[in-house]
Amino acid sequence: MSPSRDWMFQALLAVWLCSSSLLIGAQNDTATQDNITNPAEVTALGAIKQRLIDPFNNLSNWNRGDPCTSKWTGVLCFNTTKDDGYLHVQELQLLRMNLSGSLSPELGRLTYLEILDFMWNSMSGSIPKEIGNITSLKLLLLNGNQLTGPLP
Repeated sequence: MSPSRDWMFQALLAVWLCSSSLLIGAQNDTATQDNITNPAEVTALGAIKQRLIDPFNNLSNWNRGDPCTSKWTGVLCFNTTKDDGYLHVQELQLLRMNLSGSLSPELGRLTYLEILDFMWNSMSGSIPKEIGNITSLKLLLLNGNQLTGPLP
């Protein structure tokens, strides 16, 4: 190849590599944007928050964006989608947040939940039987509250 053709080939190769990288990056960004939390779990989290009194606004970001992708306080999610195409809440860690109120039966709709932690708050009332529906639950931490009744 002549020097001018060699330079032209290198320039075209550089342009092609840059545009390919941009396209791949755009596809990855789109895939990330498509990952959302299961809508039933988003609704359940909203119902859970409604039953809580949060004097220090620890959960103030629970009304913005998606629970998993916007990193709601105390909400930890699996970092990949499940077979249904959604992200799912894996842990609800609300320990020592000075929360009061009661536990919502909607907790039972967080079907992929492995850890539920409300330790050292001022929760009262009974433990909802719906928590027994969470077959994936490995750790239930409720001590340091004024909860009553049997464990489901």
